[in-house]
Amino acid sequence: MSIQFSRDNKYLPSDTYRIISSIGVIQNNQYGNYNFYYIFNLPQIVGDPPEKIRIRDEIEKFRWNTNTLTNIEKRVDKIVNSLSNSGLFYVELLAECKWRLIIGLGASHPQETSMTLHHIYGIPYIPGSAVKGVTRHWSIRKFADQVYQTTKQKNQTFEEILKELSKALENGEDNIDIEINGIRFSDLIQIFGTQRQAGKVIFMDAYPVEDIKLAMDIMNVHYSDYYSGDEPPADWQTPVPIKFLTVEKTKFKFIILSRNEVLLSKAEKLLKEALEYHGIGAKTSLGYGIFSI
Repeated sequence: MSIQFSRDNKYLPSDTYRIISSIGVIQNNQYGNYNFYYIFNLPQIVGDPPEKIRIRDEIEKFRWNTNTLTNIEKRVDKIVNSLSNSGLFYVELLAECKWRLIIGLGASHPQETSMTLHHIYGIPYIPGSAVKGVTRHWSIRKFADQVYQTTKQKNQTFEEILKELSKALENGEDNIDIEINGIRFSDLIQIFGTQRQAGKVIFMDAYPVEDIKLAMDIMNVHYSDYYSGDEPPADWQTPVPIKFLTVEKTKFKFIILSRNEVLLSKAEKLLKEALEYHGIGAKTSLGYGIFSI
């Protein structure tokens, strides 16, 4: 069934209704004006693999009405302006994915491979927790590399140093005397927080702007019997291609806020580096999720 909204619907705020009413469509097929979240999470029909693949191929053709992203951006801007009026400083970053991006690939899904979609708007987005997580991870790796390059204790591996610094950040150990380009390890504690205190920088959800481009990709599992634990890897096992959907060469707006303007500036620098040099989402080692700013 299609998802429909009317002006008499009392369960939606007026601005949410305006965004939802500008829903995108897949042209010239049976799905009509469905919410993309609904289509993407549609189970395969009676266990028929061709039907599952057909749905995936049509999903790739999905296009949103341009008003949808414009309305979402206006709503986010309204929230940010309200927080700014309450005394928070903020920074906005427009970044474009250089190639492809996939968030939430490993989540459970009726069609094997997943993607994180906004449950109301139905669009791909990057949760603030993911933005904060990758920035935090990049920051720890950056400091771990500094220690690894300069330490006299050559018996420690990079992985061991990384684990130690990660634990130190979780526990809020501000006695670590490391500084890189004006950012100290104690700044990371203030920015990201610890197990006992909240961080002083807010990482908001990142939404696409201008247009969303989707692209189908394939994972080709060569040793399926080996990965399932039944057989050793061998060349006679049949490869199993698995399709998954990605976002391709799409711009996102990243927003961070803080009452401390100095900390905000340092967090902005770390976020830029994380997006440009590390990447966000799945398969970053293969070039996915790398942004240009």
